[in-house]
Amino acid sequence: MLYRTGLFIALLACSSFALLNAGIVNSVDATAKNADKIQQPVPNTIHGKVTDIIEAAGYTYAEVDTGKEKVWAAASKTSLALGDMIAFTTEMPMKNFHSNSMNRDFPVIYFVSRFITGEEDLADTKAAKVSAHGKIKPAPAASAVVDIDKVEGGNTIAEVYADKQKLDGKAIRVRGQVTKYTPNIMSRNWLHIRDSSTQNDLTITTDSVAAVDTVVVIEGKLALDRDFGHGYVYPLIVEGASVTKE
Repeated sequence: MLYRTGLFIALLACSSFALLNAGIVNSVDATAKNADKIQQPVPNTIHGKVTDIIEAAGYTYAEVDTGKEKVWAAASKTSLALGDMIAFTTEMPMKNFHSNSMNRDFPVIYFVSRFITGEEDLADTKAAKVSAHGKIKPAPAASAVVDIDKVEGGNTIAEVYADKQKLDGKAIRVRGQVTKYTPNIMSRNWLHIRDSSTQNDLTITTDSVAAVDTVVVIEGKLALDRDFGHGYVYPLIVEGASVTKE
């Protein structure tokens, strides 16, 4: 009798544990399925209302009220008005930045390629486009620039990436179209160029000035895995380059 009672209690305990375990699994599974339905906001983007505008040295500086704080960003000259709703990425933050042209200090300022001002663009930055499986769709790849061929005696951008280990520390020459230019960051001007060989761009530091969309030939020393601090980390960069407009 005692043996049967013990066996019954053991079977009851096993049954209860199985039911409890199934409940936990089902609960976790349901939570995971619900999480897939949630649209996550696009990371690294700031939205807000323009509360101050400064035009200086061909750039537009905008103070933006996010509702929680006010932050500054700068982009190439842009037509903005007080009260406009804009957005921008946070890819290039600078702390304790001093503007020589304005003789003004900014605790933090973001240098961006452009301000996002269109209604459709703003809507796209506020929520990610989610597929049926709840995954964020990747941004479309950048296009290679047409009719930008290799400079004589130089390299294409694709060749620089392919042979980067061999070219590390050596002077290289590359022809490309300027897709981004940011002056006077850490005592350097920064530009990005692209050619017809690849969708990748090439980052360059220089003392020269370059206008966006112009075709240039750059010549400078290739460096790998450069960390300038303040979030400026580059697996591949051309430093101290001369820039010649074609």
